Amino acid sequence: MSSLTSQILPTLDAFGFWSYWIIGLSSLLEGWWLTSVIVPGTLVVDAGGALVRLGHMDFIDLAWFVGIGAILGGELSWHSGRWLGERVRLPQSAAFRRAQELIRSRGGLALVIGRFFGPVAGFVPLAAALAGMERKRFHAWNIASGIAYALGHVTIGYAAGDIMARLGPYLPRLLLPLALVAVLALVTWAVTHHLRRGLPALRVWGRAIRGRLETWPPLLRFTARHPRAVKVIARRLDPERGLLTTAVTALLLYLCAVFIDGAFDLAFVPGTDALDQRIANLAHAFWTPGGLSLAAWVTQAGHVPVAALVALGAVLGLAFWGRRAAALGLATAVAGNALTVTLLKLAFGRARPSLAYFLESSNSFPSGHAAISVALYGTLAMMLWREKLIGPTLAITAGVTMAAALGLTRIYLVEHFLSDVLNGWVVGAIWMVIGFAVSEMARRRSRDPGRRRPALSLSATCACCAAALVIAIQDNPTVAPRVPSTVTVFDNLPDAITGDGFPLDVVTLSGETLPPVSVASTGLSVGEIVGRLAKGGWTEAARPDVRSGIAALRQDITDHPQDRAMVLPAFLDARPATATLHSPAQDAVLRLWGVGHERTGAPVVGWALDAAEGAAAAALLPAEAAALSLVGAQGSRTLATEARGTAVRLTELSPNPLTK
Repeated sequence: MSSLTSQILPTLDAFGFWSYWIIGLSSLLEGWWLTSVIVPGTLVVDAGGALVRLGHMDFIDLAWFVGIGAILGGELSWHSGRWLGERVRLPQSAAFRRAQELIRSRGGLALVIGRFFGPVAGFVPLAAALAGMERKRFHAWNIASGIAYALGHVTIGYAAGDIMARLGPYLPRLLLPLALVAVLALVTWAVTHHLRRGLPALRVWGRAIRGRLETWPPLLRFTARHPRAVKVIARRLDPERGLLTTAVTALLLYLCAVFIDGAFDLAFVPGTDALDQRIANLAHAFWTPGGLSLAAWVTQAGHVPVAALVALGAVLGLAFWGRRAAALGLATAVAGNALTVTLLKLAFGRARPSLAYFLESSNSFPSGHAAISVALYGTLAMMLWREKLIGPTLAITAGVTMAAALGLTRIYLVEHFLSDVLNGWVVGAIWMVIGFAVSEMARRRSRDPGRRRPALSLSATCACCAAALVIAIQDNPTVAPRVPSTVTVFDNLPDAITGDGFPLDVVTLSGETLPPVSVASTGLSVGEIVGRLAKGGWTEAARPDVRSGIAALRQDITDHPQDRAMVLPAFLDARPATATLHSPAQDAVLRLWGVGHERTGAPVVGWALDAAEGAAAAALLPAEAAALSLVGAQGSRTLATEARGTAVRLTELSPNPLTK
């Protein structure tokens, strides 16, 4: 069954086998007291459990990785606690005090209990070491706690994935992109909140450990032997001098490498373009009037005149408020991003998708909207955070949400391919980092913030934003003319079926294979076939909406048929079924697609039957025979498609209704 999670999130499954190592490492970092306050490892483990339910990972294998990671994290906490011992007095935090209380009241059992209390998990082994727990006793309880943690949280993630797997396929189409943005914003908020709570304590503990390291004999000997290397490293990591430059340089190198890798994939890896086309066709299949209207509104935030006015208002507002360094950094990011995107579009010259909703004249790669979503809105959020006008949680959540919303609207409107949006985000991130570096350099060179003029700052910002809003409302992009889709005309239908000129493969939204097309009929359109089948007791499936989705979820959970239950959407050649019907016995589902016409003008329809939920596959052949009888099958022959490993019954339908 398809899953909302697998459709809307960039899941760990994309890393293949490395996803096991990533989740195991997250479990380890969650179990080590030094990193447990900043790494939301439990969230990653739960996501892994959801991927198990979706069929992308193995439960036992994942449990092994998570369990071993949790055990190693506990060992790191215990041994580092023994190493620190009484030499360093560790700062007291709420999580550390709670861990100490658990050890005093529960003993070894505290290691198991603490695994399910978030950041406390890493401090319980530390508290055990400082309390003098025996080595053998600790090892036994630590292993038991790692096993309990692995089985417990992978199971929790599995249960969450099961709920999403049942609910996801039946959600109305408009809810899919909205759910993606909402889930991404929620996860970003949770991770940022976790980091915000943990970073102050981490800084204090880092200073305590640094004091211990300064007197550590092995480090003293290394310093004596390599004084120059130690001085270079110290300058690069000095928070007052070289740390920012080191971090910015490393991040820029990484982002540039990511962009180059993506550009090379687009230019030289054949599968990249094919994947882009499939996603574009799928997005087009999910167009609805409400979804298009909402996406058209959201995407206006990246429209060049709108974004330019927002940027101008933000720069003027910061400058007049006396935040000149932030204004300079934001202006650098926006201007540099605009120039880079323009040059890259000219260099690559990639054409826009043919299904684009709006009429655009510029090239497709990279997406300017995706780039500006990070370079403008992401940088603005960062500058407001740096100037202490908003908190880090709001800044990061707002920046990520804005970038995701703009990027997704470009994919939904088929204005860009997926690779355009991904690389646009990277370009914007590069200039966001450069803008931040420029603002920090300007801040250090000039300590004079300048005269503050709040009234002028507010007036300039409001005027520019008001003008941007007016343009967003009035200057709407031109909707591309909807050219009727080309109708496939079959000169020789049998040859097309036995060759590769007739689509047969039926898939779900997530790409899972369903039973292929088994019948190709000529003579009647889809509407005429549905009308005749309805007279024989076949019923059309409910259209996707909230009511039918809830009914389908109830049916899936209770295993009792629901009259208003929606059927799992299926696609043939990236197109959703033209009609979906239930058999009279409710044991088979028939999907129909208008595939084209013969040279004589006779409609050609593809039929695909699937067993209903809980029904046996043996019911399909009788259901197919009964359906063909109802619609007036005059003659049929079976055509073997050796290359595709299936067989199709080519049937001619009588244009005159059967009389009995």
